Amino acid sequence: MPRPQNLMDSIATDLAAWLDQTSTQIAAAMAPQGVAPFAAPLSETDKLEYYRNQLFNPDGTPNLQGRAAQMARMGPEQFTQVFRAVLKAYPFLKLPTPPGMAGGAATQATPPTPPSGVPVPYIPRGQATASQANITPVVGPGE
Repeated sequence: MPRPQNLMDSIATDLAAWLDQTSTQIAAAMAPQGVAPFAAPLSETDKLEYYRNQLFNPDGTPNLQGRAAQMARMGPEQFTQVFRAVLKAYPFLKLPTPPGMAGGAATQATPPTPPSGVPVPYIPRGQATASQANITPVVGPGE
């Protein structure tokens, strides 16, 4: 047999039901279509433009403050993913090749030729110091 409610218990029950219903309605009104409050529905182009402006200045130079803020917010892995996506969408933002480095694939430089008449000794790689029995490292004063 249910216990008879007094007036105060009835008011508390009604108030609790009202608070639950009202808070649910407010939350649903703030998140239409399941989108979080203050989240804007953006296209991929809008996102790329936002991150381009965060990572690069309008003249194409690196935006160091924006990069630091995004790195702190996203972490290194997600930052790398976003950075690559921006460079893929805007390839002109890639750093130019330094002067003197343009051209074909990198090759090993050829050694300078000695003056004529001077014989060039052949020393196999790694053998330059093998014949020296004792090589002492240079130590500065007080070390």
